Amino acid sequence: MTKRPTYNNYELWKQFKNGDQLAFQLMYRTHYKILISYGNKITQDIELVRDAVQDLFVNLWVRRHNLADTDNIEPYLKTSLRHDLVRKINESRAGVPFDGFSENDHLVERFYSLNTSDSEEAEETFVRLEKALKKLPIRVSQALTMRYFDKMGNQEIAEKMEINYQSVNNNIHRGVETLRVVMSR
Repeated sequence: MTKRPTYNNYELWKQFKNGDQLAFQLMYRTHYKILISYGNKITQDIELVRDAVQDLFVNLWVRRHNLADTDNIEPYLKTSLRHDLVRKINESRAGVPFDGFSENDHLVERFYSLNTSDSEEAEETFVRLEKALKKLPIRVSQALTMRYFDKMGNQEIAEKMEINYQSVNNNIHRGVETLRVVMSR
């Protein structure tokens, strides 16, 4: 009988980040029920909680190379789950689909995906967008760039910028609203 490797939290996280599937499975098995229980304190919608926990682990695996190191896995996972559940609950109240972006979220992407047959108009729009981005506060511009061009999630941006999740949300919202006004002129 082969003995399973044992890890402390820091080693487990490092092994997971390095692509060790056994470490990932161990982390999943260790924290799944804890996260379900925690999520049920936030909402009684058990399906929403289960989906959010599954999404959390899928996103962790996909973004493992970009995650910061931690030796506090459980609080990290709970914080991520809480942010995701609160976002999904707020979106459902506002009528926004969970897995889709709001109309505002597509603003920047629309300007970059203009019809290529209109290359002169596209170039002009691109130049206007670049100028508008440069006029934004640095942190707002950084958050928008990471979100729309680097395709990073808000939690990942918060970690990279070393600011809290809500600040990322505020910066992105403020930036999109500013760009909407500037680009509509």
